[in-house]
Amino acid sequence: MPTPTFASGHDLVGRYRIVELLGVGHTAEVYLADDLSLRRPVVVKVLLAHLAAHEDVRRAFRDRIVRSATLSHPHLERVFDGGQESGSIFTITEYLSGGTLEDVLGAGRRLEPDDAARLGRDVGGAIAYLHANGFVHGALSPRTLLFDDEGRVRVTDVALSGLGGMHGEQFTYDEVRYLSPEQALGEPVGEKSDVYALALILFEAATGSSPFEAMTPEAMLRSRINSPLPVHPELGTLDMLLAQAAVADPRPRLDAEQFALRLSGASSNGAPLSLLPVRNETPLLAQFTPPELRTSVGFRPPSPDQIVGTMVGAPVVGRSAGRGSGASGATYAMADEPIGLARGPRRDLDDFSSRPTRRRRAAFAAAAVLLVLVAVAAGAVWKFGLLTPTHTVPSLSSLTLKEAAQVLKNDNDGFTLIVTQHVHSSSVPANQIVSQVPAPGISGKPGLAISVTLSDGPVMVSVPANVVGEDCPTATARLAPLHLVAQCPSSASVHSATVPVGRVVRVVYRHTTNPARVPRGSTLILVLSTGTGTTTSAPGAGSTTTTSPGATTTTTTVAKNLVAMPNVVGFSRTQVDAAMKAAGLYYVTRGPNANTSKWTTVVSSVPTAGTMVKRLTTVTLNVK
Repeated sequence: MPTPTFASGHDLVGRYRIVELLGVGHTAEVYLADDLSLRRPVVVKVLLAHLAAHEDVRRAFRDRIVRSATLSHPHLERVFDGGQESGSIFTITEYLSGGTLEDVLGAGRRLEPDDAARLGRDVGGAIAYLHANGFVHGALSPRTLLFDDEGRVRVTDVALSGLGGMHGEQFTYDEVRYLSPEQALGEPVGEKSDVYALALILFEAATGSSPFEAMTPEAMLRSRINSPLPVHPELGTLDMLLAQAAVADPRPRLDAEQFALRLSGASSNGAPLSLLPVRNETPLLAQFTPPELRTSVGFRPPSPDQIVGTMVGAPVVGRSAGRGSGASGATYAMADEPIGLARGPRRDLDDFSSRPTRRRRAAFAAAAVLLVLVAVAAGAVWKFGLLTPTHTVPSLSSLTLKEAAQVLKNDNDGFTLIVTQHVHSSSVPANQIVSQVPAPGISGKPGLAISVTLSDGPVMVSVPANVVGEDCPTATARLAPLHLVAQCPSSASVHSATVPVGRVVRVVYRHTTNPARVPRGSTLILVLSTGTGTTTSAPGAGSTTTTSPGATTTTTTVAKNLVAMPNVVGFSRTQVDAAMKAAGLYYVTRGPNANTSKWTTVVSSVPTAGTMVKRLTTVTLNVK
């Protein structure tokens, strides 16, 4: 284990005394500490140094700490505080002493289907609550499901989830065990990715085995892209619900609220599951009994004998001796005799031989079974609202709240609108909708709440005034930390009597000269000086000078083997291919989806646009 950031006994920000390092995860160091003010044990989670070095990760972590501290749910880990010390950023959460679900499964314990359904109901409710508040966990696993001292489950690490993947961190073998097919394909994590992960966790808890095994993380991910969960009829209703929650395509997959409600219907006890820590007093094999195999999924119909009253070996009161008396004096009916025949005076079986009693019993049994099945089907229809009319969720992207509300009103579908998050966007103007959940095209019942993310417009940054007078490389380097892209095209060069040759005369953003503030990610044109009356030649270019009385003209001819790097920032893959082919350049990509067909947009290029490079050179594009 690497050297911990904080030693035992260290007083963090003067309030939290470090007791010991509990472990190091994918994104954080986890410490047990004492809250000196409130005199209680707490957990300190310190963002790993290599992640904290990125300002966007630090901002995302700070934002998640603040937002998660406002959450309140009986099955969510409570977030108490957060802060920074010596460059380290951390969050303070409650201490859960009951261990993890990983500890339970690692000890060989297997949950009964009813207990697994109750566990899934509790966790599913917490996940649905997170989704309703604009969170997606994205890294749900048995290690993130902890138990308090009463054995009740809590979902943890909400503030940390997703941070490790912001800069290309690789998943471990254990972490890919619970990733969804869409994550395996490199697509963004969504709310239904959490549902898929929970289904795999419950499958493992109820069966004692993993549904998808392979030798490498890549093979494990490939195995689940188009594969359903293995069938386990002995799980009853739980088997069917897990299959619905683990559909490879996220569109028909259950959402968290639906999954939790259906698991609640399959649970025998409405109280939260209390799963106490595993003790070692009893042998491992004695901790559970293999369940009886079922022949149906979720429903075992009664037998005809149970419905019409025929019972094998049932005592019959009032029968005379002659069929074999027991020790108590009661006699027993034969297997084919209904109990009702034993009441009243004794008759020989031959007296009834002319009556089709067996045929009537079979008819009664069939009718009774049919009634039971109809009742069960009607209950299912009522329980899951199968007869409730559904409507298609419309697309609200790029609409204002007023426009979106009018669309829902005109559609008369009973949907409601909730703003769950505000984000900065360089592509969507302020006060317009950036995204929505559920996605357009999904069917929903009246009363469905559509959660939308609203744009606050682009993040504005100040353009440094001292860019003017710098050379192109220096000015470009000065703008890069502000997430501004600089271009120095020779076509924009101008004569200047005050600015030396090759230095920036002015900055142009679109049609604005020397702007004070521009949106983050903007491309700025740096206009360079050519001095007084002459035009400097670009590197590798040849020049011809013509002299006439009173004037000297220098004409620049760019060598045929040099081309200007095209501006492809914001281009799609198809546009990049066309631009690079026209320029005679090759390219490679870097980023989360580099060297795959999944990337959508160019973020920046090396070298920057306008730079003169040799034809057939390979340039680098940063993509997302």
